Amino acid sequence: MMSVGIGLLRLAIVLLVIAAIWRVGQTAYDFAYHVVSDAAVDPEPGRDVKVSVTSDMGNKEIAKLLESRGLITDSRTFQIQLKLTDYDDKLKPGTYELNTSMTPRRIMKILAGEEKTEEDEQNKALKIAFFELSLKWL
Repeated sequence: MMSVGIGLLRLAIVLLVIAAIWRVGQTAYDFAYHVVSDAAVDPEPGRDVKVSVTSDMGNKEIAKLLESRGLITDSRTFQIQLKLTDYDDKLKPGTYELNTSMTPRRIMKILAGEEKTEEDEQNKALKIAFFELSLKWL
């Protein structure tokens, strides 16, 4: 009688250990998947979000800002993505207009100054048009 109770207890402990290992494995897989996937928060067209990055902000603060504004899903994942993509020390201060349909990698490129946003291109076109117009008046 006593050995049946001990056997059931051992079986329950083994099942609990298997369930815990399964859960840890599932969590680790989900985290790794999100680190290597480059999925945007929203599908096109998304929504435009203006963010300001200051010179005293580190990657952690930038990631938390992006997460709070709905541009990325998880700040810790974004920080690891920064390290894995060599953008770790390349993010520059400034005001950026980003979109929730942008992938984390595209956001990194924009914050590093390697890709211009649509607003940057429009401002450049306006400056060129203004310059050309001022030349005509001279």
